[in-house]
Amino acid sequence: MKNTNLIIKKKNIYSILRELEYIKLSALDLAGDILDIGGSQKSGYHEIIKREDNKIITANINPEYGCDLVFDIQERFPMENEKYSAVIALNVLEHIFNFHNVFNETCRILKKDGQFIFAVPFLYQIHGSPDDYFRYTKSALEKLLKESGFEEIEITTLGYGVFSLFFQIMGGVLPQILRDFFKKISIGLDRILLKFFSRYKKLNERIPLGYFVIAKKN
Repeated sequence: MKNTNLIIKKKNIYSILRELEYIKLSALDLAGDILDIGGSQKSGYHEIIKREDNKIITANINPEYGCDLVFDIQERFPMENEKYSAVIALNVLEHIFNFHNVFNETCRILKKDGQFIFAVPFLYQIHGSPDDYFRYTKSALEKLLKESGFEEIEITTLGYGVFSLFFQIMGGVLPQILRDFFKKISIGLDRILLKFFSRYKKLNERIPLGYFVIAKKN
């Protein structure tokens, strides 16, 4: 966690969603070859999951981002079956129109017991990269993964509540000097409400900032 907090601070990450994604990544223990689709060699989260016994290979449609492999993940992936121990896709699927291909091809190139680890936004502003197409519910993600051949599926709701949601929407317009202050206040208020009110917990499940998913190929 300490390393994760340093990375968040160093990269000036005001996004609560991104911060929660990094916290989830920090709990992973990944070995072997890892394919990061939609990422780049400069992706900050690599510092969180990098170990001596793993290797991170980046893939992107745009070589200008700096990546090891260049290809369109809406088409067949240019590698053999069961090649990777894990595939990562952080905040990528909302930008992919032919998303079924990503689920199917990821399952194909994963080794037995390999993991598909990804995060998607839900209540989040439209952000083109270059386009923004979809928002996925928890039920939709589970169904898509099962249809693609994944069986062990863990989907975590990301978010704290109403105040954090409001900050996530409005934080980008605040001056930098105010962001950290209002971020701490928003999370603090939500944590108090989550601790003392069971109804607030149920509300939080219905207004997620996004989801973090770990799915295993059996």
